[in-house]
Amino acid sequence: MQVSGGTDATVGIPPDVTEETEAFWTAASEGRLVVDQCDDCSAFSFPPRGMCRTCRSRSMRSVEVTGRGRIYSYTVNYQRWLPDLEVPYAIAIVEFPGCPGVRVVGRLRGCAPEEAAIDAEVEVGFEPGPGGYAIPSFVMLGPAP
Repeated sequence: MQVSGGTDATVGIPPDVTEETEAFWTAASEGRLVVDQCDDCSAFSFPPRGMCRTCRSRSMRSVEVTGRGRIYSYTVNYQRWLPDLEVPYAIAIVEFPGCPGVRVVGRLRGCAPEEAAIDAEVEVGFEPGPGGYAIPSFVMLGPAP
């Protein structure tokens, strides 16, 4: 899902793509959010590191996150960290019911930054980011329950 409007996500530092993160960035370029899942203990983890945080197995695979998430935490930033960065903007930490233990960080879109709320439902979207990479973002679907 592409979402436009708000802060320009191309401002910033491009990600450092490694062997462990390549599958994530490839999926992001296709508009898909993936996390790692351990083949041995089934634990989910993010960001990708090539090793299970629970059992230390190196038998990991990428699985697509589908469905909506909920805002676990957020911050509204008023500081202009880079000259071309538009402020204010909100950054959210989002949990997904189908992937326990996974929290993904991204810009919050679809609302004014001051409308961000814990437990609000969000959908994953991707924005053009620095270096031409697709960056995960979240679109708030409505107020928190």
